[in-house]
Amino acid sequence: MTSTFKISDNKDEKCRVGTLEIGEKSYLTPSFMLYTKEGSPINLTKDLLNQLPHEKTHSLQLLFSDLFQFTDVLEKFEQGVHKFLALQDHLLFLLIRDSSSFVEAEFNDDSISVTTRKGKTKITIQDYIKLVKVIKPDFVTSLSVDIAWETSKKKATKIVNSSSIWLEKFLEANTGINTFGVIQGGKFEDLRMKSLQDLLKNKDRLVGTILSGFGTGETNEERNQLINKLIDQLPKEHVKLISGVGSPEEILSLVELGIDLFSTNYPNLMTEWGNALTFKYKMNELKNNDNQEENKINLWDSKFVIDATPIIKGCECFTCIQHTKAYIHHLLNTHEMLAEVLLTIHNVSHYLGFFEEIRRVIKDSQFSEYKKLFLEKRIQINNNSNSNDN
Repeated sequence: MTSTFKISDNKDEKCRVGTLEIGEKSYLTPSFMLYTKEGSPINLTKDLLNQLPHEKTHSLQLLFSDLFQFTDVLEKFEQGVHKFLALQDHLLFLLIRDSSSFVEAEFNDDSISVTTRKGKTKITIQDYIKLVKVIKPDFVTSLSVDIAWETSKKKATKIVNSSSIWLEKFLEANTGINTFGVIQGGKFEDLRMKSLQDLLKNKDRLVGTILSGFGTGETNEERNQLINKLIDQLPKEHVKLISGVGSPEEILSLVELGIDLFSTNYPNLMTEWGNALTFKYKMNELKNNDNQEENKINLWDSKFVIDATPIIKGCECFTCIQHTKAYIHHLLNTHEMLAEVLLTIHNVSHYLGFFEEIRRVIKDSQFSEYKKLFLEKRIQINNNSNSNDN
């Protein structure tokens, strides 16, 4: 099913609000994809997913390596991954890179290496085309592998050339799936530009572009400088997606450059550490300069043992409405899985609210002011935290 991407005009800045539509599903950007394992959102059942505040339709990142081992089942099922996973109401993106970790995959002229439960398997472009037709996601990346920032130029050149050939073959197969092209090249600007020019030859057959290989050792300045140059030459109507970066600071810097969609596991990473996100993100709160002690709290801390307050008073998520810090602290210390469920609900909801506010300030032409206030608050809190530690 063909998608459309409608962009709200923002003449003064590169950041923009978009609406990605496919069938009856409508999804607002900038936003982030929910992280999954083997097709399921981590710690969230379908009912919990559908009850999250701020958005009704979510985008989910499905890892090719997770689904590859089940393609024989999906082939027999014949009705596609949406119905198989009971995720018909949401947008499903089939990606190759796992945003939770970076492992540089092996590849050659004909194939890439995919790691599954059964070990490493080589996937050719013909295999990939066949499997994409079986999985039937809403969106898919053309075949490629991420390479690290410091990869040698010889290796970077090889993946740029291979990715270009694979893109041509994938598009020729007419899978009927909305396709994202991939810009490769590591730290080498000339290779990035070659990859971009190869992609532009097929720009009208693509719905978006993945800026690949970031979050692999580069500095924020290096990343932003290169992305800024690339986005200037990409079609305005393309959805711009990036994987592997997703902290609040990174989000704001990249939204400012024109990134629409983030493949990140940041909220889930916070959950793994027992952290609950508490940073203030509403413009009026940042302007009021209210005292905010921390950007996140660690609920393993014994100071929460009898704290009968919610993580954030007034938060609309199920966790904050129904439960207390003390209860989640208890669940963590007794190693109950419910602790991770409740933290995931809150952290994902908090990040959804953060992006909702980003979209609002872009619409109101306040993004630059918002970013300045937000980052000043983050720095202030981090400095206070460091002072208290000394």
